[in-house]
Amino acid sequence: MNHKLQILKPFLSFFILFIGIFPVFAQKNFSESILKVENLIIDGDYNNATNSLNKLLEENSNQQLNKIIIYINYVNLYANRNDFKNALKYTNLAKEISDKTTDKLDDVYTLYALAKLQIISQQYDKTIYYSNKALKILNGYSEEYLLKSKIYQLMSVVHSYNGIYSEEYENYINKAFYYAKKSGSISELISVYSAYMVMYFNKYQKTNDPKDLDKIFENAENSINYINQNTINIIPVKAASISYNNLASVINNYPFKNLSNSERYNLAEKYINIALNYANKINNTALLATCYATYAEIMENKGNDKQAEKYYLKAYQIIKSEKKTNDISSLNIVVKTISNFYEKNNEPSKALKFNKEALIYTQKAYEKAYENKRNSLEAFYNFERKNEEIKQLTEKNKIFTKQRILYLVLIAISIIGIVFMVYMFIYKQKLNKQKTNLLEAEKQETALTLKLELEEKARLTAERKLMDIQQEQLQKKALATSLQLNNKNSFITELKEKIKEDKNFNINKVLKDERLTDSNFTGLQTIVQDIHPNFFKKMNEISQNRLSTQDLNYAAFIYLNMDNQQISNLLKVENKTVRMTKYRLKQKLGLGKDVDLQKFIQSLEL
Repeated sequence: MNHKLQILKPFLSFFILFIGIFPVFAQKNFSESILKVENLIIDGDYNNATNSLNKLLEENSNQQLNKIIIYINYVNLYANRNDFKNALKYTNLAKEISDKTTDKLDDVYTLYALAKLQIISQQYDKTIYYSNKALKILNGYSEEYLLKSKIYQLMSVVHSYNGIYSEEYENYINKAFYYAKKSGSISELISVYSAYMVMYFNKYQKTNDPKDLDKIFENAENSINYINQNTINIIPVKAASISYNNLASVINNYPFKNLSNSERYNLAEKYINIALNYANKINNTALLATCYATYAEIMENKGNDKQAEKYYLKAYQIIKSEKKTNDISSLNIVVKTISNFYEKNNEPSKALKFNKEALIYTQKAYEKAYENKRNSLEAFYNFERKNEEIKQLTEKNKIFTKQRILYLVLIAISIIGIVFMVYMFIYKQKLNKQKTNLLEAEKQETALTLKLELEEKARLTAERKLMDIQQEQLQKKALATSLQLNNKNSFITELKEKIKEDKNFNINKVLKDERLTDSNFTGLQTIVQDIHPNFFKKMNEISQNRLSTQDLNYAAFIYLNMDNQQISNLLKVENKTVRMTKYRLKQKLGLGKDVDLQKFIQSLEL
């Protein structure tokens, strides 16, 4: 069941709106214009969104608060395009205005933007920091319900990324819902319902409580009801499509309102067709692919594998059709799902083809994630450095201003006395002071340069560590793939032995599949040997060559930190079999009762 939810889960929180925050006293026309811009951004129509924002900025050049809101929408626009440099540029422009105004509410918009951008950089602690700072200011603004809902929902998003339920996680969403309802914002309520779906999905994975499952359906239906009650003009088309896709997916995968399986699948098909109609309106490739993948899963459950294959390949072709595919994550999910489909339908060659392709996209996804994080961290580094420099210059200007006033007073007093001598004295003092200030400024500049050099070295060191970690992850994924293929090869070999008794079975076809699988495994075995050349050698040395092929496979699984359940699922054996095999492996290695097998294998120096 879990593989079916690979498509559903990422889109449950996909349209949590970034903006939608304007004060209760904002002009009606301006609020409506901002809402249209937000919907354009969510739907991916960046060109029209940019044109609308440029026009609004021209019309509101003298409205400071409106300008801040416009700048924050620019931040949203560029953040969605992974352009962190420009996102922070407009954050700074908003901050420059808020620093000059007396209304602390202006600061909240900038803090909210910074909190959201820190999520993209995976600096979750800073997201919480900026969010709490914004909420502290909002304590003095009792009617800013929408702002409070947005910030609490943002804090819940931090928890949703690890996929683990907690009471704190649920508490944030409850607060977001409370303020969303008070705000009367339809888009915000739909967004919160989606966040609830994610949270209850994570909770259900932990509890298996049917009540949590009911909550997933309840929030999905609430989202749909709000969409049906309101015009699509005030709701992003993407939000409507995703809501219907989510509902179709959960109905397809879980029991629903005492409906028979046939009734459930028909209802899910109805909803996915509605989702597709909305997705086609904005021609969003990732969304269209997701809808078709969900449609394929429904066809699988209905027993129509031919149609399922058609829709899976349709999803694949939609994303691949773009000249430059940016949504590598969605493509990776679709490719993995297709591979699982062919594996389940006993088409190993096709399954292997898409599995290899998935491995390539997994690597590209890591590279893309690394690039985005590097760019965002670099942008934040420059942003913070610039603000620190501005702060230092401001302090220096204050000091110099005070000094100039003092000098003027001294000069005025000195004129009353002996003008010439006093004037000469003051002149000499002023000259000495300037020299001292110049030397001090040079010292500060030298110290600042040294600090920046140290920070740059620290950043480069962090990047190298990150690259090392990612390389190790890729290596382990390659080993895991090789082991999976080895297991499939063993399965085909066993199958050949079993069917020898059946004279009518096409043995030649089985032998052909076996040779193909052996060939593929030999290639991947070479890759594994290149990555970890000493692993199997080390294991054989310790055991004095007593280990079988199965023992070596289990040792590799343990080295990859796979638990008993994961090994059981991969090899399609019972947990009891896994435990017995690991026990025999421990004996062959000559390990005592007090020695932890997993810690021993993972601590090997290779």
